Amino acid sequence: MKVLVIGDIIEDRYIYGTSSRISPEAPVPVITYKEEKTTMGGAALVYENLKSLGVDVTLFETKQPHSVKTRVICDGHYVCRIDDDKHADWAAVTELVRSTRGLNEYDYVILSDYGKGTLDRPKYIIQNIKNQGPKIIVDPKKDVSKYQGAWLVKPNKSEYEKFNFDKWEYGHNIIITDAGNDVVARIDEQEYTIPVEQVEVNDVTGAGDCFLASFVYALTKNSDYQKALECAVKGSTESVKHTGTYVLQVKDIQSTKVFTNGCFDIIHPGHIEMLKKSKEMGDWLIVGLNTDRSIKKLKGKDRPINSETDRKVMLESLDFVDEVILFDEDTPLELIKRIKPDIITKGGDYTVSQVVGNELAQVFIIPTVEGHSTTETIKRIKE
Repeated sequence: MKVLVIGDIIEDRYIYGTSSRISPEAPVPVITYKEEKTTMGGAALVYENLKSLGVDVTLFETKQPHSVKTRVICDGHYVCRIDDDKHADWAAVTELVRSTRGLNEYDYVILSDYGKGTLDRPKYIIQNIKNQGPKIIVDPKKDVSKYQGAWLVKPNKSEYEKFNFDKWEYGHNIIITDAGNDVVARIDEQEYTIPVEQVEVNDVTGAGDCFLASFVYALTKNSDYQKALECAVKGSTESVKHTGTYVLQVKDIQSTKVFTNGCFDIIHPGHIEMLKKSKEMGDWLIVGLNTDRSIKKLKGKDRPINSETDRKVMLESLDFVDEVILFDEDTPLELIKRIKPDIITKGGDYTVSQVVGNELAQVFIIPTVEGHSTTETIKRIKE
């Protein structure tokens, strides 16, 4: 699935320092400069998170100036924030969207509105995009009436109250976040309440962007709305543990990791059934794939039939496979130790005690589909 992000881009600058004395000129600390870092926030942070999570995502180039937020942090504590706001030309952005071809190629379009001008007249952009097919998800900064036509809006509680989102019509989709409290949502007329884990908060900067990116990431993996919301909560919860804007990795939002491995030389219905059932046992399915060299060592010089590159591409094309990792060793033990799965699955021709890594994770044996094997397929081809 493909995702497009449109919205206000913000440059987040962080100046770090230490202090051991108060200025004689005023009752403020004298800060000794250590370093500074610059990251991109707003719509760009949503984009960076989705890209890091492996989503096929594009950041719409608005060709507009962006605002800069400079935060001064002394000995781990915020001292002040300096804002240099730039207001984008909404008319130019709207015309740019209107004239852009290929928007129908996207499954989701995210509108990230930070009130910096890019989306000052969002209804025109929404209408143009909606007519081309993608589902539109909005992180709002204006009155509810401005976003009519969007598939889903995600205000936080203060935005919900300030911008009249209680008037968002029943039958339309909404997610309401509330700074560490339960997330509530109504999607396709189904209501959800997702509890939020209480953690030590270091910085809330970008938490909403991480929430939105994690939610859309889960949707691109065909998760149901319950799981997508739970994934979003994990993403935002992880982000507040870090100082400064944080870019998520897949490991941050995984719940149950499932691992299986094999050669997958000629993929057949038995493989498909085993992989589907493996995915049903968790949230993230990792397939360990033997390299060509290891297969030749295990099965002889005539194997594999398909190269490791082709086998990897075919596995990655399956919606229920989240990640494919090549391994060159005789067994996947070192790979299992590295990725630390919660569950390992193997086909019915194994027993639990025969499964490599059985002492490191819970093992499930999935019954073999009778009449399907790579060896038998090769025999039939040769006959």
